[in-house]
Amino acid sequence: MAKTPLFQTLECANAMCGFRFPSRVESTPTICPKCGAPLRSAGSVYPRHLLSEGQIPPNVLEIHVLLDNIRSLYNVGSIFRTAEALGVTKLHLCGMTATPENPRLAKTALGAETLVAWEQHNNGVQAAEMLRDNGFALWAIEGGERAVSLYEAALSADIGKVALVIGNELAGVDPDILTLADQVLFIPMLGEKESLNLTVAFGVAAYFVRYL
Repeated sequence: MAKTPLFQTLECANAMCGFRFPSRVESTPTICPKCGAPLRSAGSVYPRHLLSEGQIPPNVLEIHVLLDNIRSLYNVGSIFRTAEALGVTKLHLCGMTATPENPRLAKTALGAETLVAWEQHNNGVQAAEMLRDNGFALWAIEGGERAVSLYEAALSADIGKVALVIGNELAGVDPDILTLADQVLFIPMLGEKESLNLTVAFGVAAYFVRYL
């Protein structure tokens, strides 16, 4: 079992600077990286703030995720990590989407790529059709005329399996996959930008669906 890291908060002794930051106790610097003045301890040593047992139990919904032509392998790695945290059963990696066979993906997945099942598909439309044939409701996270707010989504009693569909960072979800989708859901935006970072959008949508 990996040893829990310990941290020490340090603060610059120069009152005109006051730079404050955390440092691992085994590699504590002595000189302020901002102004070069000495550093002093600013509190007790502490471990990472880990969650205890007794978290909210998730619903029994089986969740798969279809990632279609995701360009950034770092986005894919981040989605693996979030998917593992949410108990996602499987990721379907379609088209150009990187798989865990690429060692660079591990930099953002942080081991989650070994804990979540995945399957590679050359054709995202065929993968979507396969999921529908296996009883999954397809919920695409996308805009467009069909889109309704994510927060209007509801699970009917006969839905036990949902596949969340996330599309290309620039082009979005393949129109033929949207045609197959049972629901097209958008995340409401209150600012001037029209979309969120892909991994943030996935996290928002996946947590909402898990706790419906």
